[in-house]
Amino acid sequence: MRAWLGHRFFSLLHARKCPTFVYMSSDRRIDLRIPVEICVHQVLSGEQTLGLTRDLSERGLYVNCVSRDGHVVSTLGEQVQLEFALPGTREFIWAQGEIRYAEHAGPLQGVGIYLTNMAERHARMMRDYMEHVQRARLQNRLLKDLQAQHAPVARPRA
Repeated sequence: MRAWLGHRFFSLLHARKCPTFVYMSSDRRIDLRIPVEICVHQVLSGEQTLGLTRDLSERGLYVNCVSRDGHVVSTLGEQVQLEFALPGTREFIWAQGEIRYAEHAGPLQGVGIYLTNMAERHARMMRDYMEHVQRARLQNRLLKDLQAQHAPVARPRA
């Protein structure tokens, strides 16, 4: 899958050197996933639905949605079109993806989507956002560790 970007084609599948996974599970993912809730407009099986992400990585996202009339809207391997904005940004990211994981519980549906195609600028936005969040988490962790080292130790009373 490739997208025309004015003067050249860009494809996430060709840009990445890591192997793709047949089935997305927590055991196999190598990318940093961050828990974040973002509204996602998606087109699945010709139907437009609104979902809410559970987590996000540079290469994919997990989206929860309510299926219409309680029937399953997505199947593994199905192509999906997505539109969403990262927190703190006003620009919408347009992407195509493939459903690699799906779970259903009545009308509730969760899908793991592997991003296969998006504009180069949007891929850079995703990468920058992930780096920003990772850097902030690391700084917070280091600050907590420093505070823990300098905190007075509580001694048991005799």
